[in-house]
Amino acid sequence: MKSVIAVIIVLGVIFVLPVACSGRGKIHASSLRSAYDSVRKVKNYIQDDSKKLEFQIAIGTLQQLKTEEGGTKLFLKTIDGKTADEIIALAKEEVNARILKGDKRFAKYQSWDQMVATLTKNTPRVIGRERPEHAFEE
Repeated sequence: MKSVIAVIIVLGVIFVLPVACSGRGKIHASSLRSAYDSVRKVKNYIQDDSKKLEFQIAIGTLQQLKTEEGGTKLFLKTIDGKTADEIIALAKEEVNARILKGDKRFAKYQSWDQMVATLTKNTPRVIGRERPEHAFEE
């Protein structure tokens, strides 16, 4: 009886531990495919629509810039293990630095925030995400 309980405990640890320690909310970028899957999962985990759009812009921008600098491996290395907030901060830093250097691709923007606002200006909100209106505030 004790051996059956021990086997159940060992199997429980084997199946539960990887899920509990998987680093939910972080990008796993061992390959381009795993990075895309991970980015999709992290994006779906973000509740705020504007932050979700900013995250998508950040990933796309970093992919373009880092791939041009050092190929796909540099892009994967750059995003591996990062959270959505870290990805956004990194892209913001990169874009602001390139704006200061006078990069022609970002010449029409004065900052990362302005770029994101311009790119998302005509993007519709997701129906059902808005705060419902109340006749009175509780």
